[in-house]
Amino acid sequence: VPTGENLQVPAKIVLTVGSDCAIGKKTVAVELDLAARKRGLKSVFVPTGQTGIAIAGWGIAIDAVVADFLAGAAERLVVEGSQRGGELLWVEGQGSLAHPAYSGVTMGLIHGSAPHAYVFVHKARATHVEGYPDHPLPDLRELIALHERVSLRLRPAVVAAVALHTGGLEEDDARAEIARVGAETGLTTDDPVRFGADTLLDAVLEVVQD
Repeated sequence: VPTGENLQVPAKIVLTVGSDCAIGKKTVAVELDLAARKRGLKSVFVPTGQTGIAIAGWGIAIDAVVADFLAGAAERLVVEGSQRGGELLWVEGQGSLAHPAYSGVTMGLIHGSAPHAYVFVHKARATHVEGYPDHPLPDLRELIALHERVSLRLRPAVVAAVALHTGGLEEDDARAEIARVGAETGLTTDDPVRFGADTLLDAVLEVVQD
């Protein structure tokens, strides 16, 4: 279980969260880490799943951890990320607080990694949890506020930006949807895979460097 070392890590920690599973939380974290390293920042991608581990060569497959110890495993990951030289840590998110099956892993990551900020990931035009047609997605503003409310009390975190998965949309539609979601949430919004991660990175740095 966490020891409190997560709150002593001398790095800024950013966790990707989202409205559903399998919508790009890992990919967003990888893209933001790459963009940060291109700027010369001491940035580390912190993997929490099998594919993330294959990419980075280290990590913990969080879905194989007994539930009581999820937060402890997440703490261990951010401590190791810092020891690997990271001054900016991008923690790969898992699950979703809106998901009827996989909300628990998200809570464990939130409280164990103790992020300073979140990047919220959403699939454009999604209305229901995939595979659960009886579970409509809450309003994005409601979901964003929920993540901020359940943050570790000793480390209140805010959503710094929205990463929108626009796969399947034509470019004009993708740009229109990015603009719509940005206006709806009042947050910097972009698709980091399609249009680059720099806009989102700027928004995150503005939050964590305050």
